[in-house]
Amino acid sequence: MIEVNLEMEVTPEELFDVIVPSILYDIKESTGKTVKVNQLHDNYTYKKKLKSKMGKEAGVRVTITRFEYPVVYEAKFESASGDNLMRYEVERLENGNSGLSYVEDFAGSGKMAAMNGWLIGLVYNHKAKKDIAKRLRAMEKSIIDNRALDDDEFLKETETSENEN
Repeated sequence: MIEVNLEMEVTPEELFDVIVPSILYDIKESTGKTVKVNQLHDNYTYKKKLKSKMGKEAGVRVTITRFEYPVVYEAKFESASGDNLMRYEVERLENGNSGLSYVEDFAGSGKMAAMNGWLIGLVYNHKAKKDIAKRLRAMEKSIIDNRALDDDEFLKETETSENEN
């Protein structure tokens, strides 16, 4: 299991406003259906194709096991080799920041797949944690940078309307 816990300098809503569009995009790319955020719910399921590390294409059934905006997004990815679980759980901290707990876990189908998953996890977990933390920090930076751009746009609009008067 991989678990990364971070304090992020963004609100839970800002964080979910980045996560949710990627979920909706994945559903659209996988199924051709346009889904709105209010249609996401616990046990929402769709199928998609993924390429393995060996280049083989495999079918995956994705089930959103928990969805509560802006608190938790958890999904299970079921394939012939086993089940992957991914969860983002966010809490609002007293200082206005977010506490994020990100978890990935794998349960192999059969003893050999489970042993293989355990062995790979043993070797790659440290690097995976660093990569995930880096990706989450990049999300945080993007949110903060876009927040600053939104502030700049607001100031420009305000200046323009004041100059017109």
